[in-house]
Amino acid sequence: MKRLFALFCAMALGISAWAIPLTVTWIDGKVERQKGSAWLSLKEGDIVDSAETVRLATASLVELANGKQKIVISTAGTFALDSLTKAAAAQQQKSSGTVDKLAKLVAPSKTSQATVGGVRGDLIGDAVAKTDWNDDYDSARIMIRKALELNTQGRYQESAAMFGKAAADARPNDYLVTVAKYGQACSLVALGSTGQAILLLREARATNQLPDKESLLLARLDLDSGAKDEAINILTYAVNGGGLAPEDTNLAKDMLKEAGVAK
Repeated sequence: MKRLFALFCAMALGISAWAIPLTVTWIDGKVERQKGSAWLSLKEGDIVDSAETVRLATASLVELANGKQKIVISTAGTFALDSLTKAAAAQQQKSSGTVDKLAKLVAPSKTSQATVGGVRGDLIGDAVAKTDWNDDYDSARIMIRKALELNTQGRYQESAAMFGKAAADARPNDYLVTVAKYGQACSLVALGSTGQAILLLREARATNQLPDKESLLLARLDLDSGAKDEAINILTYAVNGGGLAPEDTNLAKDMLKEAGVAK
């Protein structure tokens, strides 16, 4: 009996030793941690144990980090942090290249308006190329162009802030607001602020202004943060729409396979 008790204690200590403290770095909506039979609200700065369970209400998001890795949850439900922590490293390694590609913006060309948006720049490029329209939104377009330049210089915090100002200045033009929010989301991804990027992309998509190509970034982030159903909807719509370039179509199909959908 004593040996069994000693073994139990050793196992308990081992579990405790492997538990990882996680800090809530960002939160939006209602997120709670389980303590016994009770559920307690979480806020930014709180520290939770990786052995704990959290739950998210509808339309809520949370980011947790331990200094070496970050966990983002962007869908409603109840989640054991231990399983998410173990899966996070492998998932990040698998998807990081795709995220980098989808979120990359290229500086405006000094000689050609046609290449102003670069890799993911058709949306932003079209917006800043039309500063001669004289439609009362030139100031927003100028800010978008400046934000794009800041992004390509690696000044992501400044870029995100500038895109945010452009979004506010562009209202009520839903198209330009979407452009600015998309650019801001890309800058936030570069900063590692994935939860905020997801929130902005969802807001942009809700206006039906976000093109299928740009929506692939949201699908990728959704897959990485547990929102598989939304990712499948985005990817299926984009593939069936027929407007993607072959490379983007293949990328979307690969993500559908990852989500468990044969395409």
